[in-house]
Amino acid sequence: MTRSPRCNVESGARPKLIDAGVRLFGLHGFEATSTRSLAAEAGVNLAAIPYHFGGKEGLYQAVVQHIVDAKNDVLGPYFERIRALCADPAADRDTLLSALRAMIRALAADTLGASDGRDASQIMIQEQISPTPAFDLLYEGFFRPALDAWTGLVARLTSRDAAHPDTRLRAMALLGQMVIFRVGAFTALRHLDFSQFTRQDVERIAEICIEQIEACLVPPAGISPEAAS
Repeated sequence: MTRSPRCNVESGARPKLIDAGVRLFGLHGFEATSTRSLAAEAGVNLAAIPYHFGGKEGLYQAVVQHIVDAKNDVLGPYFERIRALCADPAADRDTLLSALRAMIRALAADTLGASDGRDASQIMIQEQISPTPAFDLLYEGFFRPALDAWTGLVARLTSRDAAHPDTRLRAMALLGQMVIFRVGAFTALRHLDFSQFTRQDVERIAEICIEQIEACLVPPAGISPEAAS
């Protein structure tokens, strides 16, 4: 059945509205972003929002799912490799640390580098400060599998139990060294007297975080690093 011109125009509006939602929800938050501003940013008719999403809430859910999918596309392979290595008794410490370094570099580039990554990260931060029903999408779709992989790697490198609350706290504290540069971006830029993070700045942040995290990944007394792997 041939679709009408109106339907064809409306179909093209969906990805435009999702892209506009990433920018505006990231900049202003859910409550302060109007449907009118979303439609104007996307360059589409206001009626396209209820037509495709049922309303602003539906568009926001679609934006969050888009972020989850995009994060998994970029970072998922790194976490998959970590999970595979942690399940392999033959994986040695050097191989595990190499996977850790690659993950941190990728996380820094995605979170602090590209503008779309920064906008998405802003929405992720907002959801953790004041969660909406969309938080479940973020947690189950990205945060939980990512944290499980990261915690498993920390546990493997330190010879600790990945299920123990102390190990999970340790893993999150270590990851926080990277997250602070997104959560506290404006403070960091002001303190460093930077106007923005350049590609070289992001690479240096990643290397410093790698140095500090590796220094903390020490097995308990009496267990050698080689035995911990």
